[in-house]
Amino acid sequence: MKIIQLILAALTLGTAASAQEANHLLGQDSPYLQQHLYNEVDWYPWGEEALAKARAEGKPIFLSVGYSACHWCHVMREESFENEEIGAFLNEYYVSIKIDREERPDLDEQFMLVTQSLTGSGGWPNSVFLTSNADPFYAGTYFPPDTFLNILRQINDEWQADRATLSADAAEFSEVIRGYMNSSAAAKDLTPEAVRAAANGILTEVDEFNGGLGVAPKFPRESAFLFLLDQAQRDGDTEMLAAVLGALDGMLMGGIQDHVGGGFHRYSVDPEWHVPHFEKMLYNQALIGRLLVRAWDITGEARYRRAAERTFDYVLREMRDPAGGFYSAQDADSLDADGQSEEGVFYVWTPSQVRAVLGADAEYIIEVFNIVDDGNFEGANSIHLTDDVDFSRLDPLLDKMRAARLQRPVPLTDRKVVVAWNAVMIETLAEAGYVFDRPDYYEAGAQAANFILSNMMVGDNLQRVSIDGNVSIDGQLADYAGFGLALLALQDYGSSMDWLTDAERMAAQMARFIEQGRPYRMTETVDGLGPYYPIDDSEIPSGNALALNLLVGLGNRMEAPLYTQQALILAAALSANALAASEVRGYTLIGSQALNLGGTGNVRSVSSGAVRVAADIDRAAGTITVRIRVKDGWHVNAHEPLEDYFIPTDLAIAGVPIAGGDYPEPLLKALNFNDELLSLYEGELELVGATPDTVPAIAVLTIQACSNEICLQPEEVRFTLW
Repeated sequence: MKIIQLILAALTLGTAASAQEANHLLGQDSPYLQQHLYNEVDWYPWGEEALAKARAEGKPIFLSVGYSACHWCHVMREESFENEEIGAFLNEYYVSIKIDREERPDLDEQFMLVTQSLTGSGGWPNSVFLTSNADPFYAGTYFPPDTFLNILRQINDEWQADRATLSADAAEFSEVIRGYMNSSAAAKDLTPEAVRAAANGILTEVDEFNGGLGVAPKFPRESAFLFLLDQAQRDGDTEMLAAVLGALDGMLMGGIQDHVGGGFHRYSVDPEWHVPHFEKMLYNQALIGRLLVRAWDITGEARYRRAAERTFDYVLREMRDPAGGFYSAQDADSLDADGQSEEGVFYVWTPSQVRAVLGADAEYIIEVFNIVDDGNFEGANSIHLTDDVDFSRLDPLLDKMRAARLQRPVPLTDRKVVVAWNAVMIETLAEAGYVFDRPDYYEAGAQAANFILSNMMVGDNLQRVSIDGNVSIDGQLADYAGFGLALLALQDYGSSMDWLTDAERMAAQMARFIEQGRPYRMTETVDGLGPYYPIDDSEIPSGNALALNLLVGLGNRMEAPLYTQQALILAAALSANALAASEVRGYTLIGSQALNLGGTGNVRSVSSGAVRVAADIDRAAGTITVRIRVKDGWHVNAHEPLEDYFIPTDLAIAGVPIAGGDYPEPLLKALNFNDELLSLYEGELELVGATPDTVPAIAVLTIQACSNEICLQPEEVRFTLW
């Protein structure tokens, strides 16, 4: 059969259930699947029942993949899946299967690869046609109802006329897809020079006028920018830092930021970031939020902290389960004044609406957000800033607008708690709590972690999804690895060491995904077209990138070399692909650099986890402060140890050692391995030096940690402070 290369770009919400009986999605917890429970289509969830029905009846399969906040998914549901004629045709000649991509990212990625291979692009809803043996042969995204019905008829005609040839061609195409999924490349040396070149390659995509990467549609691309920021902090590279800050500034000015309610929409349809697709996803709040925290930590610019705190406050206010977990998304669509479901109607404003809420203050808002009568979205305005503003004047007015907006019908919230997405949120909140001195953020992250540990673990098996307390779907690689990293962040940024054991537990369970000489599999059991090895960063970093960073992190905190050995093996398996496409594999390169050169954050665990070091710069006060916390039962040598063969604790700033008088008084103590008194530091200490004129400032701490039994190798911990 000739593959029809149809792709009509991307749509989200729905209408009331019809009067007909529920289909085979009855009993599914997924809000997305529940939205299709009373369609005219007799949907099945993915599984053996549906696949066996297709084989037994000799019918092709229509597979539809989407998610609850997806606008065009809602449109196709209303136009096609609630259409009696289309429903009857599908029920007569096809077996129809629905997949929630957020529950089953393994299947989503496989079938998106199919669609991209057949059409050259992709999106959601993802519409894939399979033979009765589940081999794909045709695909697209959103189809208008007339086009969709014509496609259904054409495929059925060809299936009835020559299913043997179509099946043989589809089976051959499946082998091509499996070959691509199983392809591997010879390992390459991830040298600092090679990784730096990969980062420079991303800079060629930077939109110098509007910020961000590429053109419309424009996504935040957080993993790529986290990689550039990691390189900027590692090398003091101002061009890479400028690319990150330029992207953030573009988003902060644009309509992709929800200026009224806080947080960010999923992506922009234009290069200027003005008009978004309006769904709000947990992962965007977590990863854009993380970039904002680090941007404020580096620059001290108030706009970054303001945006970060408004984002986190929005998440804690609107996307938090009462038990502590975080919901996955809020919808793009909601009801308009006529009771019709429309995209963005909750978020957009007209001049008259602003005047009704703000009275005399309205003209200021109309001016700074360029709110015009014609609007930039369906006759209204996706508001965006036109210039720098006085936030002390702006924010009280935005609060009034938010209160008024809450009188509109609100978009639906997808109440799924997804472990991997919660993990990136927890990691960000732990860091934000420390950097902003906001213990409430850290505590919210800790509560979410405890929710997962208490409610989403069945023995040693992590469940990926919880909806209203009901857990389901075996945890995938990103769930275990991402949650392990979240637990390490809680340890690093908090005062407790209690999280490390559970982080090790997550890493131990990753063994179920290992295949010799390959990246880790996405799932323990094989489903769909075959084993899938996730290496591309998408909405969150890839499962393998998260796994690599977890193994490196544990290797830095544990005396056992096992984790570092596993990290070296995984990095080698990922190396060639990571260098070949750094724009979608940047998080892997962050892990490889940390493995080979150490981390870049201003808080580090070193000395096999015996020491935590944090560095801060206060340019106004002219000081750099390095805080050292030594684990019980360990010490570091004093600045002037009594024995020449002990390595002293030393801090140098811009190559100049701080004065001897700036070190604390040491403790004189005899230890098990030495009857002589030793000069050492235990517990917590603080070293302070003067800020140099250079930007960034480089601070290098030299320490050697010892217990009562052994001394570890001396270490140099390098900080780049802006």
